[in-house]
Amino acid sequence: MSNHHGWFGDPAILAAVQLPPRASLGVVLCPPLGQEGVIAYRGLRLLADQLQQRDIASIRYDPPGHGDSAPSDDPEAFFDGARRAADLLRSCGCSEICFVGLSSASLIASEVTQPGDLLVLWSPQPSGRSWLRKARTLATLELGTGRISDGIESLIGLELTSAEAERLGAVKLRLPEGAPALVAVRAGEAAPPGLTEAEVVEVPGTAEFLDTPSMTSVLPAEAITTIADWLADHVSGSLTDLVAPALRPELELENAVERVRWLGPNGLFAIECMPKDADENTPLVLLHSGAAEHRIGAGDYQVRLARLLAEDGAASVRADRRSAGETGTVRTDEPSLFYSGEWMADQDAIIAALGVSGERLALTGLCAGGWLAGQRTVVDPRLIVDIHPLEYRIDPAPAGEYVDEITTEATQLPGEEALRHWYRRFAPVWLRQLRDRWKGRAPAGPFLVSATKRAGHTVLIFSDLEKMIFERRGGPQAAARLDGIELVDVGSSDHALYARPTRERIIAEVRAQVAKAFQL
Repeated sequence: MSNHHGWFGDPAILAAVQLPPRASLGVVLCPPLGQEGVIAYRGLRLLADQLQQRDIASIRYDPPGHGDSAPSDDPEAFFDGARRAADLLRSCGCSEICFVGLSSASLIASEVTQPGDLLVLWSPQPSGRSWLRKARTLATLELGTGRISDGIESLIGLELTSAEAERLGAVKLRLPEGAPALVAVRAGEAAPPGLTEAEVVEVPGTAEFLDTPSMTSVLPAEAITTIADWLADHVSGSLTDLVAPALRPELELENAVERVRWLGPNGLFAIECMPKDADENTPLVLLHSGAAEHRIGAGDYQVRLARLLAEDGAASVRADRRSAGETGTVRTDEPSLFYSGEWMADQDAIIAALGVSGERLALTGLCAGGWLAGQRTVVDPRLIVDIHPLEYRIDPAPAGEYVDEITTEATQLPGEEALRHWYRRFAPVWLRQLRDRWKGRAPAGPFLVSATKRAGHTVLIFSDLEKMIFERRGGPQAAARLDGIELVDVGSSDHALYARPTRERIIAEVRAQVAKAFQL
């Protein structure tokens, strides 16, 4: 068994290729679009592991212009990425190809399948037009009518040009000729029109896996096993020896070079982005994702930020903590690590592995990632930038505690929704503060004191939601008594950075703070 990571093609895709010693079938696991792809990441890794155990090769990838792949504005990039991934599997010796598309990725998988290819559509969308209509409705509810900026529309975790939207909207699902196809539907659902000639099976757990925030997503073990077994039963070619894929270890950009790193005793997967003229004095920014998400960041913001920082003269590392992204072995009973001691240990391991001094170090992150950036570390950084903070606890949470708490809050009693609605709109500050104390919410003061003792400068960036919580936790009063604290109000309600204007405002602010701290 062998796993390989690197870049392939032009514009390059970042590929994760898993090869058994011998195989006939190679499976292209097409990534769902936007936030769905972030949430589905670990599940697709688990599927790749199960395929490898069944002597089936697989590839996961980021399409050009998205994730860790090379920039591209080609409206065909989503589809070209899948085709390029299939070409790479063929170059390893796979004589058969299957495309697997989960939810929105069904549009990609169906479109690129050729006669003779196998196809698996898992919880497929009826059509590109149907998916786009639903995605736009959800984005409008979340972001408002201002989600279109500079001719680019923001969906949840995804930006689309008009040409990309037109291309995706034109997709109509179809089945390949001359090869079997599987349509795995949610319990109680029928296959979309035009797919009824495929083998249709119901698989459980898709809603719990995909229709939820990343921190509460549950890996659908039974569905994954069903799909892996079906593929194993439909291998028609003879097993042949496979060769390692021809992947490039680095991605060369106009002003930077990126490479894969495995850091610390737990082998944390990371992408290091270095300016081409970097030396031993180049500052380094450690980027932490929000929620329980991997290194990319909402709407690819950490990738864009890293590459712009390189233009400014700063290096950066975006890493997957334990139980996220590429790090570690995927288990169906993975612990729910959130605001945890394991996160703090992972941050220390990254800093130690990089060998960076505090004078050259900046820490930043979104929401839970910002909380982590503000925690004590093996060296004291010059700069901390906490983006959209919601939590100010000093002591970490035990594994599973935070998720158990929010899951319990989601369980409603009769009349509770009306009470919640009243509370959100009308509850006075004194009542909100009283509820925070009753629930053990940490005040902001100790967190700010700890940060100022360690960092030369600490910046907290707020939208409207986080500013209200900061005020309830006594933040403004605590900040007024401390030196080295800067509060920045970006005046939006887009906590997750899904909207392009908010995301660009945050990126500009982080760049400015890094440039000022390190005199770039």
